[in-house]
Amino acid sequence: MKKWTQLEARTGASISPDLVNDELRAQQSSMTTLDRSQMPSGFVNAARLKDYALMQAWYDDQVGSTGEQTNEQDTGVPTAAWVSSTIQTSRGSWRTLVTETLAGFRGGSLYVEWSANVYVNNIFANGLNDGSPGSPNYMGMRILVNGINLAERRGGGLHQQCRIFGSQLFPPGDVSLSLQWRSGDQSQDAAQTTSGGSRVPYGHLWNNRWLAIGRYR
Repeated sequence: MKKWTQLEARTGASISPDLVNDELRAQQSSMTTLDRSQMPSGFVNAARLKDYALMQAWYDDQVGSTGEQTNEQDTGVPTAAWVSSTIQTSRGSWRTLVTETLAGFRGGSLYVEWSANVYVNNIFANGLNDGSPGSPNYMGMRILVNGINLAERRGGGLHQQCRIFGSQLFPPGDVSLSLQWRSGDQSQDAAQTTSGGSRVPYGHLWNNRWLAIGRYR
């Protein structure tokens, strides 16, 4: 038996996407031929989809064993101070806090968020011979994904909590995530040691945590 159809020849053989759905609807009422707009309400839900069909998450609520930056620390600081970066250890360039692999990324939108508590010693922004109040130094923060700068900000100054986040489209495949920080420049005549000979804490990050969400549809 010949079935009725709405698919008709058009000038120049042009068609529209709606013609395909019209054809399927006219052919039969089987569930296999229905498009998503015709399925019963709630039919397409998380229980009927494979794992990670819609989204996938990776996170670390305490970077490393302590949540602190440990790749640049000076044990010569006073006993009561953080084992932090000092002028003597500071390289001045971007330093990597942590590098992680986000395995199984299926391609689509990737959202990454990084939060931390930041301390920057403000004496380095106001040298001994500077008679005016110094501007706060800042702890730069940036997120790299596969070497691409996803987000970057000036970061915290003095003593505060910071948060940086960004989102971008990436192709399928394992993703390399890097969190990097950079201390600001100190004044040329900044004090480098205490009267007791201990090195002066310069900058530090702690309570570091990050979250990444891949959104596939």
